Amino acid sequence: MWWSSWRDRAARLVGLVPHPRTPVPRDRSARAGRGPMKVVYEQAVVHESFSFKARVVQRTMRLVFKPLLQYTPINDRSLATIRALDKLSARRPRSRYIEPVEYRLGGVRVEAMTHRYGPDSDMTILYLHGGGFFSCGIESHRRICERLALKTGATVVSVDYVQLPEGSIADSVSDAITAYAALLDESTHADKIVVAGDSAGGYLTMKIAELATRRGLQAPAALLGFSPLLSVDPDREDKDVVRIIRSRDAYLPIKRIAKIRERWLPEGSSIEGYASPLHASAYISSPTFFVAVEDEMLRPEVEAMALLLSQRGVEVETHLWRKQVHAFPVMADVLPESEMALQLAADFARRAVGELDRPATVDPDAHQEQIAGMVPDSAA
Repeated sequence: MWWSSWRDRAARLVGLVPHPRTPVPRDRSARAGRGPMKVVYEQAVVHESFSFKARVVQRTMRLVFKPLLQYTPINDRSLATIRALDKLSARRPRSRYIEPVEYRLGGVRVEAMTHRYGPDSDMTILYLHGGGFFSCGIESHRRICERLALKTGATVVSVDYVQLPEGSIADSVSDAITAYAALLDESTHADKIVVAGDSAGGYLTMKIAELATRRGLQAPAALLGFSPLLSVDPDREDKDVVRIIRSRDAYLPIKRIAKIRERWLPEGSSIEGYASPLHASAYISSPTFFVAVEDEMLRPEVEAMALLLSQRGVEVETHLWRKQVHAFPVMADVLPESEMALQLAADFARRAVGELDRPATVDPDAHQEQIAGMVPDSAA
């Protein structure tokens, strides 16, 4: 293998021990979609086929939304405007099979739902929406919560945690762990609480797992992360996280991360535990399910976290998808790949809580693509 052991590989990925003097050869011209998908985490399940809809969504995001995010000023006014636009999604038709109930969980606003036709389950899913800590909310992510409720049978509790400009990441983390702790107290099946989230919500998902251990709380039964943010500096390439393909994120502008980070971590704010969940793997023991996109900015750290957890014996299931956009499972009404990703996640969650009463779903077009020997020059 190209490292001596799983432990050494995982440690080097996050800079815990020095890399050998001879670097892995890399060809900077490597692009997504050329040849078999290369992986760092050898047990990752690779989904190389993609639908016409997925290609259209990816191109639209790249041509329309990425430029908007690239040039929109990052100030209180623009953040407030984005949040106001997000709330328009509340006008979308709701499923007639869902009756959302809004209440306070430990003082944090949440919305709970069950699906009339979901399977029997004692599970609860605590869902943390994405949006970079400055956009989206319960309204924008209601559909993915509805789908999770249908596919798992769980009661899905969506958390309206504080965001910019009202608070920093530290405040978001505080709301997330507060809601989780309150849910543990209220639940009659505390051993069947699954925590899930996309993007920034994936960050909060992993923080809940870390802080539950630090505080002596019961750990989540499972973690579901859809393109999770695993550090506050995913734009940096000097952290010894292995990158085997050039990042060409469909709509996340890498150059804006440094600017938004100033708002994420204002002077005087302090995040409980590690600022970056990638450094907290020693505190995470819950079975973990990851989804990432082949060339998205956050993929390298997802694979790094998968390695770190696996070498500690934590159950990890990682799925890598081609020609999708960041956090694509949120688009459950649009993409067939989103439906498949959510079904795979639902099966993982039901298995983790002992409720999967049938064979797990398998994507017939998926496979494992393992690296053997040195990383070839064509796999930058």
